[in-house]
Amino acid sequence: MQVKDHLEALKISARKLEGVLKLFPDIEEHHDRWNTMRLCTPSINKLTDDVNINHNCGCCIDSPLQVWPYKNVQGTEIHSKPTCFTIGEQNAYGHGERSDPNWQEQLNKANIPQEVIDKVQVYLDEHPPTEYDDEEDDYED
Repeated sequence: MQVKDHLEALKISARKLEGVLKLFPDIEEHHDRWNTMRLCTPSINKLTDDVNINHNCGCCIDSPLQVWPYKNVQGTEIHSKPTCFTIGEQNAYGHGERSDPNWQEQLNKANIPQEVIDKVQVYLDEHPPTEYDDEEDDYED
């Protein structure tokens, strides 16, 4: 990338951030364990309409399942605060997810809309916990 192109991209990014800052003066940066930066504010909680869903770790078989509610504002993802909710874990004994029984309460308490909660529920419904079948591992001679 040319320096000129890089500088233009930074200017565009700065203009977007200035616009978002005018709308949400209490916006903050949040850095996760991998140092990914997300913008967040409690002012967006009730306005969130989408969610990113991932596991906290790629190597642990029971990695925590996280949801990151956000709203796209002027081309920028603005996340809720708290930024991330741990709602369960990867099923260590098979496939799918094991959700915490009170995961919906966490999101309700933070004023996350039902629309986002429904999207998380769809994900959980599509990834039910299933156990490994030991018989599948047996080989016939």
